Amino acid sequence: MRQSRRPWEQQSENFNPWLSYTDLISGSLLIFSLVAFLLLVYTVLKHKDQNQINHINHNKDQKQINHNDVPPIIVIPDNEAFRFPTGSANLSRPLQQYIREGLVQSILFNRYRYNVDTIEIIGHTDGQPNRENNSNLDLMLEESVAVNALDRLIPGSNVDLGLMRALAIINELRKLQAENPELRGLNFRAYSAGQLYLHDGTFSSPNRKSDSSRRRIEVRFTRTGAIQLVE
Repeated sequence: MRQSRRPWEQQSENFNPWLSYTDLISGSLLIFSLVAFLLLVYTVLKHKDQNQINHINHNKDQKQINHNDVPPIIVIPDNEAFRFPTGSANLSRPLQQYIREGLVQSILFNRYRYNVDTIEIIGHTDGQPNRENNSNLDLMLEESVAVNALDRLIPGSNVDLGLMRALAIINELRKLQAENPELRGLNFRAYSAGQLYLHDGTFSSPNRKSDSSRRRIEVRFTRTGAIQLVE
């Protein structure tokens, strides 16, 4: 005679413990995924908020710098690498490389730091007399600058020579301006001080000797202002 099984014995035979483990693991993974997602969202939002705070603080610092600081004056000295040939405005290759790399980076940095829109290039010479007396700048200056042909110009004085050298650097910067969008909107202006000023801005006494310490190019940063006509 076959014995009937008790109810608890039948339930014990049908019970599968692996199903419980699977449910437990699945639930744990779901909770872990949810926590990880929440942590990721929190990290992204925190990083975004910090960036906004940094941007605000940067703008505040930028305004303070613009109001309180004075832009630097970059001096390109007359040395073996950057030297112009005597009586010439031809750029050496090291000087061209410096303009394309170092000077451009300085211009961009100071443009945004001090909110400037104009770069002034000033040519300084020593007091040696210029031996060429047949200057043609009065006749050919505008045309030569327009077509970037400074080699057509013949300087008749140190003032002429300083202007030509400043223009040579500006012509190089304008080439780069056409290639680099960050330089667009800047104005470049060439000036000459001849042999008139020393490094400290004081007038030079007459000195007709060769002096490389006085030969230099100054790069100044400024902003254009409204024109006021005196009546």
